[in-house]
Amino acid sequence: MRPSTQKRPGRGTSPDDYAPEGPRRGRGAHCESIPLEVSDRGRASRPVRLATVGSVAPTQPAPGPHHPVARSDVRPRVSARRTTTIDSARPDGLRGPTVMTLAARDVVTDADGGLRAVDQVSLQVEVDPAGTVSSVEGPPDAGPLGRLVGANVRWGFGVLVMDVLADELARRTLVASLLEDLSGAFLVSGFVPLAAGVLGVDPASARSMAPLQADICTGWAEGGPLHRVLAEEGRFAVPAGPTAPPLDRDDPVGWHGLPPLPTDHHRRARLLDVVRGSGPMLGLRSHFRDSARTDGPEEVLHEYAVHAEVGADDRIARVEVDPRVLPWQACPGAVASAQRVVGIGLADLPRVVRADLVGTTTCTHLNSTLRALADARSLAVSLPGG
Repeated sequence: MRPSTQKRPGRGTSPDDYAPEGPRRGRGAHCESIPLEVSDRGRASRPVRLATVGSVAPTQPAPGPHHPVARSDVRPRVSARRTTTIDSARPDGLRGPTVMTLAARDVVTDADGGLRAVDQVSLQVEVDPAGTVSSVEGPPDAGPLGRLVGANVRWGFGVLVMDVLADELARRTLVASLLEDLSGAFLVSGFVPLAAGVLGVDPASARSMAPLQADICTGWAEGGPLHRVLAEEGRFAVPAGPTAPPLDRDDPVGWHGLPPLPTDHHRRARLLDVVRGSGPMLGLRSHFRDSARTDGPEEVLHEYAVHAEVGADDRIARVEVDPRVLPWQACPGAVASAQRVVGIGLADLPRVVRADLVGTTTCTHLNSTLRALADARSLAVSLPGG
């Protein structure tokens, strides 16, 4: 059967509408509303790329940790794994629409190391320069995806996904997991045109965004180095990130497909392994990476590794977070916030993360990674020997 395709007629959006926008104040605000900055480590420094240049001599906040994961772990035996990717491209130019290719797969690995695919899905979503979904293509059984056409991914999109895909989210299907992550992936993909210098913002406009960005996460704490650069200098600094090692080098079949990232593309990749632990415990191993390729090799923007245990009551019993790559020195201060999900049931995890993990003690990229641990409910059903 042909995939269902829903389109919104016409675009009517000027290129200027794609300039970075600050988030709305309140619960919908998060640091993914502005393409986030990264710094270099482990290779020759490249020139700092500035979104705006004013009369004030530019300063640069201190970088955060830059220790990218060298490769994904080989699939454990007797395990279930979910991998997801969202690749973002702008084929009509960096001021044009964003074409987002979403792909995901669930597999199980038997005791002898054999791999068996449980489910696989792919979708394509086009977003116009103003952030409005103009088309969605997906499998016919993926739910009423046409209801997403006309929605804006910059605000309110997560609430709409919860309404449109309520049953899929309850079952943590691949489609639901991908679309839950779409908004964040789109917003961070703005790093590519920003780094290329096509999203210039005049200093006065940039300074006006400072009150909106204040206190939305630990990196954007009001009065902190990153916030001061925006408020006082009227610019977003955009340095380069560390080179991204290929994740599938030791276990190519462990991913659904990770082709080399083309120039001017962004990729959001996630991996979740579920294994049986001691007694009734489940062991969870999660990896998250945002990467982009602009004028050089693919570089890592954000990266977390998370290990967790889930008890027989389906609640998080333990969680450990390893911040591998983060843009600024203040960002790892959010790691401690992950302990607030201990004792929370997997089914309640997305709701609790959205409601409670907000403000200057948190990181939106860590939040989305913790939220995605809820996918373990779906994977555990397929676990060999279950």
